[in-house]
Amino acid sequence: MLLHIKAEPFHPVFAQIDLKDATIKIKGATQELAVKVGEGNCSYSEARTINYTLDRGELDEVREGDQVPVDVSLSFTWLYVQPGSGESAGQVVTPEKAIKGTAPGWSADSSDPDTCRPFACEIEITLAPSCAVVTSKTITLADFRWEKMDHNLREATIDVTGRCNIVAATDVDA
Repeated sequence: MLLHIKAEPFHPVFAQIDLKDATIKIKGATQELAVKVGEGNCSYSEARTINYTLDRGELDEVREGDQVPVDVSLSFTWLYVQPGSGESAGQVVTPEKAIKGTAPGWSADSSDPDTCRPFACEIEITLAPSCAVVTSKTITLADFRWEKMDHNLREATIDVTGRCNIVAATDVDA
């Protein structure tokens, strides 16, 4: 017996995303800085802890354990910044200063309302690809705190790693 399977046309479910089609907004509680990216990449990891309980050596119960923060790695070359709210004329806020909270007025503008915690910002990546197959989307990494920042002057890149005090990023298709 011959089985005939009707072939369906290929439907792409994934397209490579390039940050050169993106704008990154670094937001405090009241201020924000829009950064146009030349080249770069953003990766983030969401994880969870699963606890397995044994009963006489056999798997028995399974439950979720402690929450795990989102790990973020952001590497990019920025082309230009669009002045955000609260900046005075001649005052340039760089992405590094905005992420660190060291720009004038930013240290008290943490996105975390708890003033006893270290400075945090929100990173919002808006992808507007030139390819019609891929729709626009916005990825929000809230409550981000940097832990390591590397600078490469020759390549004009910034590499930032840190964590968000959230368990999952917000990913919205436009």
